[in-house]
Amino acid sequence: MEPTMRDDELIHLWKKQEHEPMQFSIEELRRDSAAFQQRIGRRNRPEYVGVALVVIAFSWMFLRSHDATPRTGFALIIAGALYVAFTLWKKGSVQPLPGALGQADCISFHRRELERQRDLLMGIWKWYLGPLIPGMAILVIGGIANAPANTRWFSEIYAVFCVAIFAGIGRLNQKAAKKLDGQIQELRALRKDS
Repeated sequence: MEPTMRDDELIHLWKKQEHEPMQFSIEELRRDSAAFQQRIGRRNRPEYVGVALVVIAFSWMFLRSHDATPRTGFALIIAGALYVAFTLWKKGSVQPLPGALGQADCISFHRRELERQRDLLMGIWKWYLGPLIPGMAILVIGGIANAPANTRWFSEIYAVFCVAIFAGIGRLNQKAAKKLDGQIQELRALRKDS
């Protein structure tokens, strides 16, 4: 029977082995940065279209309604959607990679862009979902209060549906932020190695 190494001996040997620092060429960094910028652009365009549709639809409903409660809800949703678009444009727009950067500067720039997008995703409740909640709450509560008793269940189901959708969007954005955070940590480690 052959002697085997204990787990602690294997771990010790593994930790002592030399490793080469990760190397990226400037072309690879530029390619990764350009791909990231394209993903952000693909993410933002449908959001802007969605805001435009929300503003058009809720403006139409605002103009057709004569009741103060839904009109208030519609107005708040329009204002919230415009705030979402403004914040996305201001904090979530693509920043192009400057042309004459060296490797270290390129890594720093890309890391800052990842951090900016991660922070935007982490704050999703503050700038994206939160501004829409007051208008939605007024519409849902008003709908429940004004609905006949035999159809009130529909408004209650709609309320649960809205909460579930908002929670799902919040959760998906938190997961995406954690993924970006992993990439940020890799770039920090790369910067230390270079």
